[in-house]
Amino acid sequence: MYSVLLTQGQSMNLIDMILKSRGLILLDLIILIGFSILTWYAIVYKGIYYYKAFKSNKAFLDAFWSGGSLEQIYKVAEENPRSPISQVFIAGYKELARLKATTRENESGSSDLQNLERSLRKSAMVEIMRLEGMLPVMATISATAPFLGLFGTVWGIMASFSAIGMSGNTTLATVAPGIVDALITTALGLIAAIPATIAYNYFLRKVRLHVAEMETFANDFLNIAQRKFFQ
Repeated sequence: MYSVLLTQGQSMNLIDMILKSRGLILLDLIILIGFSILTWYAIVYKGIYYYKAFKSNKAFLDAFWSGGSLEQIYKVAEENPRSPISQVFIAGYKELARLKATTRENESGSSDLQNLERSLRKSAMVEIMRLEGMLPVMATISATAPFLGLFGTVWGIMASFSAIGMSGNTTLATVAPGIVDALITTALGLIAAIPATIAYNYFLRKVRLHVAEMETFANDFLNIAQRKFFQ
């Protein structure tokens, strides 16, 4: 089939190349196409997720620093469930309310402050795990897709040499199928890996910015709680 198309001078599109593949090359192509689809799904999903998280963070922080009561800020936090910072605040607010309702025998509030700090840290870790969701998938695709493409390249070249050995000639019709397999798997490997690598690095920076904002907020919240409730 390859030789007929090539000798007639017709161009082969990507779909033709994939449909005419067989065996391990076909499996390799299916995996690479799946990687590419998964990559773009993750890019769109995480892009929307980070945008909404940033927007919700801004809305919550504006309310937090507006000087309202903790109860009012808590209501705003509940209205912004996509904000990682608001979730950290909710955890701290609930722990603070529990500590205020509990009678302590010791006069020092150091242990209470440590409990509040642990609650904030635990909530922040949960939010970090959510922010990092699907990033390991993109990292895996960016690392493995080029090697899957290279595997197809090597297999296609081996098929071309095998065809030369069996036919005893080196015409284009003989080597074309293997060369086409080699080229298409290489191309698909790069198509899957390049967007995954770019998106992973970009989103990793987003995660670090969110983590820095949560750490800053947690420290500010602890300072406010220490001044107002643990003197």
